[in-house]
Amino acid sequence: MRTATAHTATTAPGAPASAAPSDGGGALAPLVGDAQEFLSRHWTRTPLLRRAVSPDAFAGLLSLEALTDLLTSRALRLPHVRLVRDGQQVAESQYTGVRRIGHGTVTDAIDPGKVLSHFGLGATLVLDAVELLVPAVGSLCERLAASLSCPVDAVAFLTPPDRKGLTAHIDDEDVFVLQLSGSKQWTVHEQLRPVPLTPGALPASALGPVALTPLLEPGDVLYVPRGTPHHAESTGGHSLHLSLAARRPTLSALTADTLLAALRASGPDRDLNSLDPAREIGALVHARVSGALARLDTVPVPVADGAGREGDALAGVLRGLAALAVPGTRYAAGGGIGLTYEEDGAVVADFGRFSARFPSSARGLLERLAAGGTVGAQEFTTDGAAGTGTLSLLLVRGALRLAS
Repeated sequence: MRTATAHTATTAPGAPASAAPSDGGGALAPLVGDAQEFLSRHWTRTPLLRRAVSPDAFAGLLSLEALTDLLTSRALRLPHVRLVRDGQQVAESQYTGVRRIGHGTVTDAIDPGKVLSHFGLGATLVLDAVELLVPAVGSLCERLAASLSCPVDAVAFLTPPDRKGLTAHIDDEDVFVLQLSGSKQWTVHEQLRPVPLTPGALPASALGPVALTPLLEPGDVLYVPRGTPHHAESTGGHSLHLSLAARRPTLSALTADTLLAALRASGPDRDLNSLDPAREIGALVHARVSGALARLDTVPVPVADGAGREGDALAGVLRGLAALAVPGTRYAAGGGIGLTYEEDGAVVADFGRFSARFPSSARGLLERLAAGGTVGAQEFTTDGAAGTGTLSLLLVRGALRLAS
């Protein structure tokens, strides 16, 4: 039975996000109900409690049984697992050990027996980067990131009965708490102003007015914006919840990324080892910075627009390689191609990052790619131009991509 009261926090103005979120990916509505109302009234500003549509709403994400399998697989290593007791981190050496993996040995393997021992003594088990371990959670993070226009990762918290893991604190990201199993009593205060960007514990005197005091049960969702003090403890039995952390960019991070892009665009880098005296280096650095600042108006400002970007290139290459065996697969140029024709009929193709020489029989294929067309994998073989070995190399080096 629910006994907690819930109070709606007063909406306050907030800074605009670097990119306008929308629920185009469809991940917000199952968590917050009306996505547009959430974005206009709560996102970045005020906490929100949404009661469960069904206690089994998150049954397909991470069950207690699945968490058990992960912890007992003996494959987990630091930094995936943390233990927190009475607000303090348990020393990693107290729950890790030495283990052989293949022909090697690791010293930071998670020891399930030691973890169980600390859990029995009241430690909360924290599993970081769950999106890398559980495909269903990874898929949810990707879709939520697309809706919110910022990276999203997942952390699972398993708290033993009647225990508090972390003391009252603030986070440097916006958090969606999904209660998966058991129950947990939360106290959420109003967002601090100005919004702090550094996470950490807070004394009771700095917490401010209370906004929500919900008892979360399976299927419930609690949204806690960045810089909002909160704390929680399990009630009666255990509590397992999943925190989806939306990492909105800050002005400093965006400025640093923009300056870095400007520096890269302002000219080629060089080795400083041969430069002397130091004042010569200083003058060069000054000139480099001046040149970068002059280019800021022409450098596109990077905007976080979702998670998974780091692995997109690899995924594209692997899909392209896998498709080599599929009849009818076609490939397009990964970028611009410059062609030079030699006297013997050979063609030198400049792909930007590297150049490659092809026999005259490849001329038609290369000209088609350079013009924006596509070619089939089989064409490379039948024309005697390259074969699948060279085609694979072109895919790996980014010269070609799987045509959509």
